[in-house]
Parts: sequence; C-alpha cells; structure tokens
Amino acid sequence: MKQFILPGILLLFAVFILIAGCTEPPIKDPVVSVSDIELSNVTVQAMTVNTTVVIFNPNPIGAKLNKVAFDVSYLDGTPNYLGHGEQSNIDVISSGNTTVTIPVTIGTIPAIKAVAALVRKGSITLNVNGSAFIDVKVTSFEKRFEQSRQFSARDFGFQNPATNGPGNPANLTDELQKLGGLLDTVKGY
Repeated sequence: MKQFILPGILLLFAVFILIAGCTEPPIKDPVVSVSDIELSNVTVQAMTVNTTVVIFNPNPIGAKLNKVAFDVSYLDGTPNYLGHGEQSNIDVISSGNTTVTIPVTIGTIPAIKAVAALVRKGSITLNVNGSAFIDVKVTSFEKRFEQSRQFSARDFGFQNPATNGPGNPANLTDELQKLGGLLDTVKGY
C-alpha cells in the first residue's frame, strides 16, 4: 500500500498543476464612455462635432474595436439628426484605456438649423448616441453609450471665415439674418 501513496500524491499534484496552469481568469466586460464632445468650425456652411470615445479594457489581453458608430443630434424640443460618425479596426490595449476622437462634419442645411437654434435660444445641447463593437479574443461585446453636452452661444465668437472685405470677418449672426427667408424654408425641411 505504501508503494501507491507516493505515486498517488505525485499524480494528484501533477493534475493540480496542470489544471491550475490551464485556467484563465474570466473575461470582464469592457467599459465604453464619451469623455468629450467638442463643437468646432461653426459657420453658416458647416460645423464639426469632435466626439472622444474611451474604451476601458480591464482584461490582461488586448482587444480589437471592430467598429464604433454613433449619431449626433441636437435637442430643440425634439432630437434633430445632424450626422453620423464611425471608425473601425482599432487596437484596444490590455488593462487600460484606449481613446479615439472621431470628427463628424455637419453639412449646410443641418448646420444652418443647428446654428439658428443656437442663436435663437442662446445655447444648444448636442447628443451623441451609439455603440462600440469590441472583440476580446474569446468573445465579443456590443457596448452602448450616450452623452449630451450643452454649448452656450457666447462660447463662440460667431466669426465666419468668409469675409466682407479684406481683414473684415463676417459676423455669423449677421449672416443668419441675411439668410432670412432661407431659414424659414429650412425649418420646414
């Protein structure tokens, strides 16, 4: 019987070592958030919304952000669609944050409507709403996110890069007033 005890203990120890070496810690959900929404290049013709998305990967292995996609809207009683932002194929670091800034250029008609709301109300609230699709080697996640930010009219100089003459920038409010009937037409668009 003694001759079986030592090999049995060694066998049990070997099985324990084998099992302990093969187990991996469970994969944890990544966290996706919007850290900043920035409004820039505000003119009558267009504006740019820069959205900074942060992906926190708590896992000891890297991941792939297959796609991050979101819609940008402004709130003027109801949500008004401005544009869509998307980026794909981004490496996500292990055990840390990966930050991605995605610019969305808003075209003429939506920009005019949003700037008119900004001038009329004195502020505008932008909303970003979307999803990030993350692949962590053994599994994948869809993580939804949403963030709003309010901008005040005084945050902007309302200067249009187009000039009324050499060195005399056109005031955005004046430009909107010149558009007069166009804004009324746009409201019905």
